[in-house]
Amino acid sequence: MTKEKEVKKPVAKKTAPKSATKKPAAPKSTAKNTTETKPVTKKQPAKKVEEVKVEEVKVVETTEITTVSSAKTTKSKTEKKKKEKLKLNFWKMTYMWFPMWNMMRKAKKISKKNLKSPGYFSEEYCYNFVKKAAKRILYVSDITVKCEGIENWLDRGVILAPNHQSNFDPVALVALNNFYLQQPLAFIAKKELWEDKKFGRFVRLMDCIPLDRKNPRSALEAFKEGKQLVVDFRRSLAIFPEGTRSHSQQVGEFQPAALKVAQMANAPVVPVTIINSYQVFSKERPKHIEIKVVFGKPIMPLKHISLKTEDLTKNTRKAIIENMEKWVDKEILLDHKTINKINLKNREDFQKTGNSKPKKSKEKKKLKDIFKVVD
Repeated sequence: MTKEKEVKKPVAKKTAPKSATKKPAAPKSTAKNTTETKPVTKKQPAKKVEEVKVEEVKVVETTEITTVSSAKTTKSKTEKKKKEKLKLNFWKMTYMWFPMWNMMRKAKKISKKNLKSPGYFSEEYCYNFVKKAAKRILYVSDITVKCEGIENWLDRGVILAPNHQSNFDPVALVALNNFYLQQPLAFIAKKELWEDKKFGRFVRLMDCIPLDRKNPRSALEAFKEGKQLVVDFRRSLAIFPEGTRSHSQQVGEFQPAALKVAQMANAPVVPVTIINSYQVFSKERPKHIEIKVVFGKPIMPLKHISLKTEDLTKNTRKAIIENMEKWVDKEILLDHKTINKINLKNREDFQKTGNSKPKKSKEKKKLKDIFKVVD
């Protein structure tokens, strides 16, 4: 009996939940509630689906915009590369192709030997070679460089601050650099030029300092090297304060700390305005181009030491704009050919004449003079 009771007890416990399950009222009420709330439950997931769809559409639109913008940037880069090709005179290249080819080959040879054994070729030889190369490029491309106020380019350690219109600006400055009047040039240039096959050959022959525009620390290192060149070696250091090319006649905004080297080296700053150099790589290029280079009055260190670097850059930019407005339509007499003819003998005569183009003293011979009998 005891065993049966013990067995019945768990059976009673099992029947207890059955009785609980037999209650239909509770689940029916829940079912009714669910039937009543069915439209509410259906609307909520529908809204979520619509929101997801909207978000997906937005993502697609952004991807399309990014692809279009990337395509535009690639197109602009390719267009710029096409624009930067230098157009040469066909008839001049018929008899100048071999000297130009020999020039490029020789530049590569000199740069390689100087890398292996520095000092194999002297600095004078390298600078004169670069000057000859600049003259040949100007001759073949039908370009003349005219200059005004070259007396402001002092014969000491100086910092030149020109506006940057195209990649041809350094060639124009090198063509005007006469070692009897000024100190040799040096540049702070972008790092990518050293990787270029054409420009990299000539950049290594001069005192050029590489600058990584993405890394701000490299600017400090470049300024320290520039200070040594100006103070110890008395170089005339050229810096482009805009940082990039404008591809137009307008002067862009200067970077505020671009002329910090002048205050570090305690050197004068010469504002230089370059005019019409953007036409060299333009599509509507004229046959003959006259690049004008105007050297403004130097800002001496006694004036700019007390100023902030931002104020110094603003003052140089104002001077460049004033000279551009003054000399855009005016004619300039001095060419790069006449400047390079100046030596120690005729330097004083050149300075006395007020830096104007010297007149030819020789008279033109007539036909009658040819047939004269000389006793």
